[in-house]
This record gives sequence, C-alpha cells and structure tokens, in this order.
Amino acid sequence: MNSKYSAFQSNTSTTSTTSTSSGSDDGYDRDAQLKWKPNASFRGVLDSVYAGDNKWGQSLGVKFTDGKLVDGVLMERLDESGEADGTLKLFAWEQMPVILDKNLSADDAPDVFTEEIVGKTYKYQLVGARVEGEESSDPEDTIDFGDFIMWEDGGKKPSSTAKVLAQMLTNLGRDSIVDRNDIMNWLAVNRIEAREDLLGRELEVFKIVKQGDKHDFHSPVVIDTKTGEQVRIGNGGSSPASSESQSSSPEPATKESSVDTSDLVSDLPEPVADFIEFCQDFGLTDEDQIRTNLTEMAEEDGNSLTGEMVDEVGEDEIVATILE
Repeated sequence: MNSKYSAFQSNTSTTSTTSTSSGSDDGYDRDAQLKWKPNASFRGVLDSVYAGDNKWGQSLGVKFTDGKLVDGVLMERLDESGEADGTLKLFAWEQMPVILDKNLSADDAPDVFTEEIVGKTYKYQLVGARVEGEESSDPEDTIDFGDFIMWEDGGKKPSSTAKVLAQMLTNLGRDSIVDRNDIMNWLAVNRIEAREDLLGRELEVFKIVKQGDKHDFHSPVVIDTKTGEQVRIGNGGSSPASSESQSSSPEPATKESSVDTSDLVSDLPEPVADFIEFCQDFGLTDEDQIRTNLTEMAEEDGNSLTGEMVDEVGEDEIVATILE
C-alpha cells in the first residue's frame, strides 16, 4: 500500500462545492461518471456541486474538470456489447492481479478486469495506470481523463464518504446534513452550493479505510495541490482554524445536561466540533475507541485540535456529546 494512505489512516481529523443544488444523475447532461475505491488517488479542478433527489434517495454530485490519475488503475466499464458505457472506475493496486512489491510498475496493470457485485459481473478495460513515486515514472507525465462527476449516496442511510464530502465541499458545512441516518432526507438539497473558496482549485482526492465499532468505513481525504494543505470543514485547504476560534471557552455540558447537542457543538472550538461531527458521521459509539482517537489526534503534531482544547472543554463532555 502507498504509504500516503496508511499515514492518513492514523489521523482521525475531519474534512468537511459552484452551482446550486440541482437535478440528479439521471437528469445531468452526461460527463463521465467516476466511481472510486480506497487507496487510489486522482486530481481534478473543482467545478460544481449538485444534489440529487429521486425515488432511491438523495445523493451528492461533485463535478471536476481536468481529471488526472495520481495513483492506481483507471478503467472504463463496458456494456454487454463491449462498448464503454460512460462509467470510469478507479481501482487500488491491491485489487489488481499483481505482485505488490518494489518492482510494481504501471505496465503491470491488466488490459481487462472483471469484478462481481451482488451476483452481477462487470467488465472493464484499461484507461491508464500509475504507481505514485515509481522511480521510472515522470511526475509530469500525467494520465488525463477529462471532466467527470462523482455521485455519493448510500444504502438505507448515506455513506460516511457522502456525509463528509457534503460537509467539506459545500457552503453549508455541517448544516448540509439534515438527518444522518435517512437516505431519503439526509441532505439539504435545496440550499447547498459549492464552497466559493474551493471553486477552480485543483484538489487531490482519495479515501482510506478506517475501523469503526462494528464495520470498517471509508474516510475521504482532500488536499489542495497548490498549498499542500488538507481541506477541512470551512478552511479551504489553507491554515488551520484561527487562534480566536481555538481559544474560545464554552461552558462544558455535563452528562446530565439538557443542552441541545447542535447548540453545544456550534459553540465549541472548531477543531473540537469537527472531531465530534466526525465521530457522529461515522456512527462511532464505542467509548474507549472515541477516547483513544481523541487522544491520538490531540497528540499528533500539526493537528489543529490540541490537548489544551480537550482539557478546556473536558474529555468526558466531548464523549458525552458524541454519544447523546
């Protein structure tokens, strides 16, 4: 596995697009649709964000221009006649029939690949492949795949990736989420727009696998390629939250408090609020795991969440707010 992905797996910080919300995938004037797997990376210039709402539920559409493959194997899906059907899929190298060692190269990618999902077999043909950091690979020799859109939704409830990207890339931030557990009504479909500070910016995007209470979940990571900074809720990939927001001192709520959770979160230092939203988005309910994640994040160099903030608010109060 590319060490970039494992580095982010140990970081539990949260991340939270120009067009107003509109339509759904069926009504969109078709760009290629990109589906993506964890531990594979692409770059693209953020163009717009859409909200889809149909009989299967609500979805978040994120459109990019000037797509570039960074790491992984990019395939196009074929229909029954063998023609490309307009869907691209980005696979991680570990999903390919290859030997994962130091000799791995883009030439090892198969020309054709099949996968089975819920009893149905899908066939793909190779568009291009890259091994990030490969010695023989020229960083300027990019694999371009044009404009595309990603649709993020879920099953009975929205996926963790959908919820985090909605908060990270839209103007509403945390308020973009209406109901975390209802696929039919999870997104503020009539109010979301792309974050103006991210429009026209080239972003690198990938997702990693994190461990939940009962199941693993996918956590997206977005990086501003110009600044090298990770995009978080409301920061546009630049500097962390301001010292003013970090030094605020809300009165912590106790476990017996009747204070509404949403009001409490909005009054907390932003890095603490981000951590609470992260745990709630991903359905973390194991108290020991929450405390471990909180401690690791506060102790990690370069994180906007600090041990002083945790002490200021109170670890017990943070955990209680997450579990309410």
